Amino acid sequence: MASIAPNKVIHTAVSAPGAGKTQALISQIPSLLSAGRSIALALPTLDLTDSFVSRLPAGLPYRVINSTTCDHVGTELTAVLKKKANHLIITTHQSVLAVRPSLLQGWMLVIDELPPVVDFPAYPFEPSELAQLLVNAVERDGRLHIRDGCAGAIETSLATFKAVSAGAERTSMLSKDGARIYECLKDGHPVFIDSEIPNGNRYVRSVVESNCWDTFAAAEEVHVLAASVIGSQFDDFAQVHGVTYARSDFTPAFDGYTSAVKIYPVMPKGRNYSKSAVTMTAHDGSTTEQQKQGEPLVIDDILKAALQRSIGTPLLFSNNWASFRWLPKGTVNRCSIDSRGLNEYQGETDAVLLFGGNPSPSDQLALEFLTTKYGRVFRQGFIVTRFLEPSLQAATRTAVRDKDNTKPIQLFVQDGRVAEYLVSTYMPDAVIDWSLSELCPVGEDRRTTQDPRRPKVYELFAQGKKNAEIYRLTGVHRNTLLSWRKEWHFAQAA
Repeated sequence: MASIAPNKVIHTAVSAPGAGKTQALISQIPSLLSAGRSIALALPTLDLTDSFVSRLPAGLPYRVINSTTCDHVGTELTAVLKKKANHLIITTHQSVLAVRPSLLQGWMLVIDELPPVVDFPAYPFEPSELAQLLVNAVERDGRLHIRDGCAGAIETSLATFKAVSAGAERTSMLSKDGARIYECLKDGHPVFIDSEIPNGNRYVRSVVESNCWDTFAAAEEVHVLAASVIGSQFDDFAQVHGVTYARSDFTPAFDGYTSAVKIYPVMPKGRNYSKSAVTMTAHDGSTTEQQKQGEPLVIDDILKAALQRSIGTPLLFSNNWASFRWLPKGTVNRCSIDSRGLNEYQGETDAVLLFGGNPSPSDQLALEFLTTKYGRVFRQGFIVTRFLEPSLQAATRTAVRDKDNTKPIQLFVQDGRVAEYLVSTYMPDAVIDWSLSELCPVGEDRRTTQDPRRPKVYELFAQGKKNAEIYRLTGVHRNTLLSWRKEWHFAQAA
């Protein structure tokens, strides 16, 4: 059997949200099928399926395979991909990336929106729950490993957990978080265990890299439809895996948004939006007793100030921890942060973006692990994917995507990073107005403050101390020390 060279090219259709990428694809599907192509389309969410199907030409052969159409998605999708039928298969990112990559040989794979390429699951474990986890795992050098001879026991524990979750009358000793960690161990992903925190719990976390690159390599041709690719986490890992880009035939023409746009950052210039900065009480910066007594937080004052300037019923995108219980019903349209495919609010001109996207301490440790593994920095890709790109998607749920809109658009955004991203991508003529940020006192963003232990650690590096001893003296995690030592060496060589 002749070997098949792996596909290392991804065709990207990069254009603004609402520019018509999906329609550009749909318009070409009939001719592609007539030419004998087999097409697998992967959508990011189930919600987008009905919208996509409703736009297909009448009589076009297609099949939807997801959790709403069959009980065993993997089995069904595997069977259909094996047949390589001359028609369109519609499924989800999760489903198509879960089947064997070799099944995509001979298929044109179209991915709508960038798929997730890495995940950083992290869970706090109480001592008793951790003890149950360590029945089949062992701690060694800050990581968890499967105990010798316990691989089968982990498989059995996971099978029991899944049966109980499905309603079987059995008992599982595993928690949901414990099952996720066992899955990571079983699949060979690195699992880390952190030091005990003040309440006695310990965080167990992993770095789970997607195997999507194997799927892309197996497919005959791959197209990705997205608002942006360069600079994202997807782009970071594409470079790691030696993938290059070519322009997709599904790229629509886009002449730019025509609405007048004004962007109001809510954080002062040079300050990053973060949960710690906006969950302080406005009058004295406290975050404890006043919160319990229901006193307003900085984020409440920010929203009130934005609403005083807003028109109509603005779209509100916020984290779940921002309850806004004081907000009268019907004042805003509350929307999910993952707003892809949310098209029913195109008549609204205003949007308020109050969600974060900075790496958590656990995320930062995972990013440092990846930096050590691949010799490149992944933090900015994280920010683009988890913060800037969702902000662009949220902002463009408004009437800005309506070519016939003549009303001005107002976007109340988290900080200057978001404002600059919007201007640098698809809103070059937007005006950035900093006046709102001057009204809202905000606390210090503790995540952007330099770790005070760093100078001492650098001093110990200079003394030739080993990482293990520095960890004992300063408490700085070993993964962090690896990253800092690399930066210290660069500084010494400069």
